[in-house]
Amino acid sequence: MSRVGIEALYVYSPDYYVDNAELAVARGKEPKHFTEGVGIKAFAVAPPNEDQASMAATAAHRLMDTYGISPADIFRVDTPTESGLDASRALVSDVIGMLEQAYGKGSLSHVLGYEQKFACVSGMERYMDTSAWFAANWNTRKYALILATDVAKYNLNSGEEPTQGAAAAALLIGNDARVLEVVPGQIGSALRHEKRDFKKPGARTIAMVDGAVSYASYLTEMKEAWLNYQSAIAKAGMIRPKPEQSTLDFIDRAIYHNPHKKMVISAYASLLIHEWRNLPRWKKLEEEIGPEPSRAGMDDLAYYMSEGYKDYRRKFMKSPQFASDFEAHIGSSLIAPDLIGNSYSVSVFVGVDSLLENDKEDLTGKTVVLCGYGSGSHAVILGNRVPEGYKEISKKLDLMPRLLARRKLSIEEYERIHRGEIQPEEWKPGAGKKFILNSIGKKETPSEGDRDYSLVT
Repeated sequence: MSRVGIEALYVYSPDYYVDNAELAVARGKEPKHFTEGVGIKAFAVAPPNEDQASMAATAAHRLMDTYGISPADIFRVDTPTESGLDASRALVSDVIGMLEQAYGKGSLSHVLGYEQKFACVSGMERYMDTSAWFAANWNTRKYALILATDVAKYNLNSGEEPTQGAAAAALLIGNDARVLEVVPGQIGSALRHEKRDFKKPGARTIAMVDGAVSYASYLTEMKEAWLNYQSAIAKAGMIRPKPEQSTLDFIDRAIYHNPHKKMVISAYASLLIHEWRNLPRWKKLEEEIGPEPSRAGMDDLAYYMSEGYKDYRRKFMKSPQFASDFEAHIGSSLIAPDLIGNSYSVSVFVGVDSLLENDKEDLTGKTVVLCGYGSGSHAVILGNRVPEGYKEISKKLDLMPRLLARRKLSIEEYERIHRGEIQPEEWKPGAGKKFILNSIGKKETPSEGDRDYSLVT
């Protein structure tokens, strides 16, 4: 019987990082302001000779090498990213060029190639669409590759600086899911026009963001997507809560898009408040933290931005009831992101790897919902089941050991990389087989913007 979903997974993150406690001191802040207040201990930094395309190709090559995947078995290669390298050419073109250095010229000439962009939700969108392609039996070969890849970069000394990061995830999609199996019909989506959310107009590589609006948009769309997810599974008769139960009681794990830990905590707290407020368990909580503030005259966006609600949510987040539920449902998916930082379209899949490497429970048969979000604003919630045999895949994952073996950058070195003061050819490749960027064609020449890559071992 066909089990459409993720057959294998490989998450790549560069070999360099910034310690957020050290960055906080350099910025005149208390270390815990970044490590606890923001909720990121360290963030990955792409060195001068790596970019979104090289990271995607490295993740793909390592996955294919680990599982013995032949290019002849792949029909689609998707590169969801919000950090494209050219306003016209798709990033997948550079990725295919690199992979053919390893597998032979023309070895991937038969594939369909895409670059998808809807901010951070792009990876989730490709996962859903590609899985549907398999369910419809449209894929003419055995597999598809989804290569989510992004570099999160903000201005030096900005409020967003400690939430940077970089990663790529290679997902092997097929009919014999061994990591996650998509559950047909378990989907909810929410889409709304919000022009003040995070954006990169023109050719910007560093985002513009209204922090308060972006935060509230994230909470708003996640809630709306959940309500639509809840409606879909109720209509299909998949989950039937009793009067004293919440739909969340039937969800074993939830993996959120993770700009930083505090946003995930806030989003889940807002969802629990909504889900629990009419249940018996809420009465005891209300005795401890008081009634919710009035939302008269406010829509969700305004309400989530209000000081009254933010204060109430903080009280709820300090309750033992919330802490216990959050740790059980989400805790293990946050361990790796805490060491990588924000990775935009890759974020949810970093959480998947983190769950598989760090969760102590047998997850076989468990329900896992993936909760993706993209600024502008779009949220998607997708139900998955953990298939038998997932432990064999988990044993091959090595993201956590690689994160612990990285080299810490000095603050001065990090700032030089950030400002672009070090050229690709000046940076020595780190250990391990990977693709690196050698050079970029100079402006006002026929080769302007052309990127030259090579595979190093």
